[in-house]
Amino acid sequence: MEEELKGKTVLVTGGTGSIGSEIVKQILGYGIDKVIKMRRDKAEYMTKKLSRIKEITLPTAPPDYFHVYQMYTIRIDGTRQIRDRLIQYLGDKGISTKVYFEPVHLSYFYKNKFGFKRGDLPVTERLSDQVLTFHTHPLLKNEEIDYISEEIDKFFSEAI
Repeated sequence: MEEELKGKTVLVTGGTGSIGSEIVKQILGYGIDKVIKMRRDKAEYMTKKLSRIKEITLPTAPPDYFHVYQMYTIRIDGTRQIRDRLIQYLGDKGISTKVYFEPVHLSYFYKNKFGFKRGDLPVTERLSDQVLTFHTHPLLKNEEIDYISEEIDKFFSEAI
């Protein structure tokens, strides 16, 4: 089971959860409303910078929703292989990304308990194969977002 969890996001409880408590204290020092505004501003800037890249679909929320942009998830218009090449390319450029949204039916529990396998939910799997997440840290600088945008643009204009 340890191998199944490698590289995954897991819930931390007990004493090790205190690390998260320290992070929360730092956020509360700014005030949660300010942190959310900063994240939303960063996401708005990121959307502006990435909107010219036709090979990706950007996150949207209905007008009456209030997105806090803890994460900024894009969808790559292509295959898992293209997405994974982009992850590697960005990683080589010092840009951290993560795939948070693996299909739940392919998780250890559902595969072993119910026998799910790749191919059982093709739309879910295709969408999961195309998503990639950036953190929208409140202190992320616009210059860093410019760099991320430029590198994604370079990838799609040169690397494919």
